[in-house]
Amino acid sequence: MIEQISQTPKTVPDFVIVGAAKSGTSTLYRYLDLHPQICFSREKEPCFFDRRATWDRGWNWYASLFEHAQKGQLLGEGSTNYTFWPHVPDAPALLAEHAPDAKLIYMMRHPVDRTYSHYSHRFTKELFPGKPFDQTVEEFSQSDPMILDCSHYMQQIEQFLYHFQRKQMLFLFMDELIENPTNLVKKVLNFLEVDDQIDLVAQGAIVDNKGSQHRDGKLRYYTTEPFRNHPIISKLAYALPKSFRTAGYNLVMRTPYGKRMRQAFNPIPMSPQARQHFVELFRAGNQELEKFLDIDLSHWNQ
Repeated sequence: MIEQISQTPKTVPDFVIVGAAKSGTSTLYRYLDLHPQICFSREKEPCFFDRRATWDRGWNWYASLFEHAQKGQLLGEGSTNYTFWPHVPDAPALLAEHAPDAKLIYMMRHPVDRTYSHYSHRFTKELFPGKPFDQTVEEFSQSDPMILDCSHYMQQIEQFLYHFQRKQMLFLFMDELIENPTNLVKKVLNFLEVDDQIDLVAQGAIVDNKGSQHRDGKLRYYTTEPFRNHPIISKLAYALPKSFRTAGYNLVMRTPYGKRMRQAFNPIPMSPQARQHFVELFRAGNQELEKFLDIDLSHWNQ
């Protein structure tokens, strides 16, 4: 029986990485998860404050995700679909109702690059798993406007400003995470009011690139499928050491067959015309964001 949602949460997050998807949020999460004063939910993206996702599982389920927390630790989670407005319309209000003091972290990147990355993710991992790309990003965006809506950053921010004070939100950019992760992480630690003298980047920069890893795995699976289905070849292949099988796969990928498969299972490149179309689509919103944050985003106009 599904637990009824109580009016008084048993556990609420102290902070949430709310987005934007495909903007380095997983990398930031992995850095912060190293901090002894921070405890993340067992599932990085529980999506609890999304009525269409796990909201109906109830507070007992949500609280169980933090059972490993130590006394005094800040509780955090990172569900990027909280900034999928209007496709996920209630997340800001639900968060404000049950965690009104939560601090919110919102990461952004060039909106056209983010859109393209989201197109690859949605096609590969969510809508058409196991199928080769047969739609360009322009075509895909017509049937799945979510990938565009999530790049209208000012619209997403406004949904939270209806319910939270601006001082509760920290706005970051993926460029800085790549170029100076130490500085960006320190900004977050100061925002969360935890010890910022702990160097979370000491062991080297974290590169979280699960999307390409997923595509590479899928490419290998479907490229080798004809060989795995051949009784003699498959028996011989599995009798060989892994290093030999990898060498064989690399040889196959250099053949015309392998090249065709690589092309089919990688996202279709964005044309210069499509890129310019998207640049113009996001221009007005980018200008609003520039004024709101008092920064220069002119490099997003190309």
